Amino acid sequence: MRRRTLTLLCLLTGLGLIVVSYFFLTAPWGSDRVGNSNPRLEYAPLLTVLGVILTFASAVVYELLPDKDKSGEP
Repeated sequence: MRRRTLTLLCLLTGLGLIVVSYFFLTAPWGSDRVGNSNPRLEYAPLLTVLGVILTFASAVVYELLPDKDKSGEP
């Protein structure tokens, strides 16, 4: 149960960070002017990449943590 919970927490945190940083912190959509091409937050692309890393890290968390339900089976 702990393995699933931590995996889901890591996955949802990564996906949430991707969505928030991509849709709300990057440059405004629909604007053709060059002045509006800068992100609203300077390190928004870094947050997007961090969200992708967390999302992929959830698979590592799932594989490395032991499953308590099946720990006795070969």
